[in-house]
Amino acid sequence: MVNNLFLAFLRPFQDAERPHVFTKTFNRSVCVLALSMTSFVVDAETLSLQTVISKAVSQDEWLTANQAKEASIRSLSGGMTALPDPKISLGLSNLPTDTGDFHQEAMTQVNLSVSQVFPAGDTLSLIGEKYAAQGDQMPLLRENRQAIITMTVSDLWLTAYKFEQSIALVQHNKRLFEQLNEEVEGRYRSAYGQEKQQDLVRATLAIHNLDLRLTKLNQAKQNALTKLTQYLDPSLVPESIQLATDKLPLASLWANSHLVVQSLNASSLDQLAARLSQHPLVRLVDVQSSTAKIEKSIAEQKYKPEWGVTLGYGYRSDDLNGKARSDLASVAVSVSMPIFSTRRQDAQVKAASLEVASLVSEKALVLNDLLAKYRSLTSDIRLLDQQISLYQHQLIPSYQASAQSMLHAYTNNDGRFSEVLQARIDTLNAHVERLNIEVERAKRLSQLAYVLTTKEEVIAK
Repeated sequence: MVNNLFLAFLRPFQDAERPHVFTKTFNRSVCVLALSMTSFVVDAETLSLQTVISKAVSQDEWLTANQAKEASIRSLSGGMTALPDPKISLGLSNLPTDTGDFHQEAMTQVNLSVSQVFPAGDTLSLIGEKYAAQGDQMPLLRENRQAIITMTVSDLWLTAYKFEQSIALVQHNKRLFEQLNEEVEGRYRSAYGQEKQQDLVRATLAIHNLDLRLTKLNQAKQNALTKLTQYLDPSLVPESIQLATDKLPLASLWANSHLVVQSLNASSLDQLAARLSQHPLVRLVDVQSSTAKIEKSIAEQKYKPEWGVTLGYGYRSDDLNGKARSDLASVAVSVSMPIFSTRRQDAQVKAASLEVASLVSEKALVLNDLLAKYRSLTSDIRLLDQQISLYQHQLIPSYQASAQSMLHAYTNNDGRFSEVLQARIDTLNAHVERLNIEVERAKRLSQLAYVLTTKEEVIAK
């Protein structure tokens, strides 16, 4: 019976791809556990990775505020091209101070004038272009924000998934340890040997250690889900969230995975640079550079004169003899002379030119940063793939073979029970570590997807 029990204990690790086979007692335990958990699962909110990303993006207040800001800037863009308001002046000129009689002097008149100023050069149209360019920055900021939300939420979801799957692995082994403990207890009662008592203590201690491990994993999972709810709904209770997957296909998490694969295999640096140049941050620097060039042009317009036109009309009453006097009309043209302000204008043009040059350097820095991240992430993914392969094809089979060897030795009274327990724990740890590496690889893919973000991919999300 012990041999059968150990074989059942070992079998789940011998073929990780096949469904696990359990004893009838374990099946009944699973059924009872499933029935007891039904009420909780019904009330739980099932969240897939894509659902979490969609909710986080659709509920992000920053994106809503950015859209309102863009509308405000574009509204200003249309209004800034209009001329300044004309000024109307109404006055009384040359009124005698001794009598205050409007009819006494021929020079006394009521003046009405209208003046209009015309800004220097193309200042108005350039200001409109500047605000339009500032409005063009807002969609790029939103694209980058959506890509960052996608990467951040994916990281939190994958973290919660890692702990959930680790909990499943530990729970499965705990049930097998409990069955093993029952069998060891039965052997102890029948043998009453000191060695059997030590086996019983070790089996019980192993279960307690798994309980502690489950407690820590559950705490870590709740923390990850709590952080995730900040992007969804802060009122959500982490205990009510259920991740919508049993076995995650880590290699095809994102809709643009084929683009990631293409980039991994890309050998042309020019093609990679062209791809990275479509990143929202790079295009944002391009738009900012265009805005800075417009600012420079606006500063250059101040070297040109500002013109003004004034139209006046003067009304005069009849003289003392009742003879009509003609009214007076006037017209004046004014022009500014940018002579004494040249130093200030030179400084403004120089500052604008330096801003344009700084943005050219900033674009190069952004591209270099993205390229460095791309190389680092692709290198990490390749190394993680090697580790996964090592665990899958060498380490885990070796641990399983070692566990099988310990099992045969113990069942033949040629091995110690502690070695059997340690072999099983080592095998469990190997499966958990492989899971951790797979999740880390998925996180690197998420980060790589952000580095390779383009407008089309943001729209697709």
